[in-house]
This record gives sequence, structure tokens and C-alpha cells, in this order.
Amino acid sequence: MDLAGFTLSYLLIAFSVLLARKEGLGNEGEILLSSLRSALQLIVLGYLLRYLLGISSPVGIFGIAVFMVFIASIVAYERVRLKGVFLTSFLSIGTATFLTVAPLLLIGVLEPSAHQVIPFCGLIVGNSLNSVSLAFDRFVGEVRGRREEIEAKVALGSSLRKAMEDAFRDSLRASLIPKINFMKAAGLVHIPGVAVGMLMAGADPMEAVLFQAVILYSLVFAGLSGSILMLSLNYKKVMGYL
Repeated sequence: MDLAGFTLSYLLIAFSVLLARKEGLGNEGEILLSSLRSALQLIVLGYLLRYLLGISSPVGIFGIAVFMVFIASIVAYERVRLKGVFLTSFLSIGTATFLTVAPLLLIGVLEPSAHQVIPFCGLIVGNSLNSVSLAFDRFVGEVRGRREEIEAKVALGSSLRKAMEDAFRDSLRASLIPKINFMKAAGLVHIPGVAVGMLMAGADPMEAVLFQAVILYSLVFAGLSGSILMLSLNYKKVMGYL
């Protein structure tokens, strides 16, 4: 795609702003500023990827993955502002990412190259952040609503972890809903983004859809394992915080 095509595509945003104004949504400025911000961020990302995807050192690739986890942990902390959440977020997202990516490298699904590992880690880290944040937010709400029930169970001799079992289960289930819905719709309601990108790049359709399936399975595992670890590391903090 050349610059002219990119510029003309911005007409979609212009029409969106006009439609938002016509319907009285009042968020025309937000749409416009968000579109400009995303364009700037993606252009910067494009220049960075020209360098990052040229890295051949495994140490360098690993360092970039750790940096992604670091940034995701900051975002997670900013959402909840609970003492110690930055470290537990880093451990949860980092562990989930490692447990997902390492086996795929070992069995040869992923090649140990920057072109494959860095984008794949970006997908896993970003989606793990969403799952972990969703599970944690839901967990805080569940504990707040069940506080008296939890305290009563503890008073009767139950461990705090056991008393919070229902809150744990409901929070984890909620964090999985987007992933499960996405898997149900993939291929029937829509073609997922990675498969679209590979198809537009000229990849074999079967190769594209199989790799997309691997990504979907990876996102479910990483999101669930990261959420379990996040809640397990923070349930005492949450009870004390409330």
C-alpha cells in the first residue's frame, strides 16, 4: 500500500465523524484524535519493526519479549493501583507467555526468528493483559459482593483460598468469555486478523487458517493460565484492600 492509498482510506474516518455528528453522539473529537493517535503510533511501530525484526540474537529477541511484558505490567498496575500488582502482573503475564511460546518453539510451530517470535509474543502478551485485567477486575467485584460470606467461611475454619473459591471460579469464567466467543465465531462469522494478513500476503489458505487456529488455542491457554496465576498471587491483597 502506498501513501496515497493510506491517505484516501482516511475518508472512512471522515465519514465516521460525519455519521457520529449526524446521530448526535458527541464523540466526534474523540474519534478524530484517536484515529490520528493510532496512525502515529503505527507509523512509529513500523519504523521500529524494521530494526527489531532484523535482530538475530536469541538474547535480543528474549529482551524484547521481556520489555513487552514490562509495559503490559505497567498498564495492568495503572488499571487497579493496588500495591504489589505490578510485580504479580509481570510474573503472571511473563509466565503465561513463556509457557505458551516455549513449547511452540520446541515442536517447530514457531521458528526462533524475530519475524515470528516478536509478533507472536506481542499477540500473547496483549491478550494475556486483557484476560488478567478482566479476571482481576471481576474478582475484586466478586469479593466485594461476597465479603460477608467469605468472612463467615473463614470464621468456620475454612482457608481464605477455599472461602474465595466461588469468586475465583466466576472471575476465571468471565475472563474466558471473549476468547470462547471468538473461537465459536472464527471461520463462520468472520476471518480472524492473522489469517487475513497471511492471505493478503499470498500465503496458502490452509496454512493461514491452521496458524490462526494455533494462535486461538494459544490465546486461550495464555489467558487462562495468566489469570489463574494473577488471582492466586493477589487474593490476600484483594481481601485486605477491601
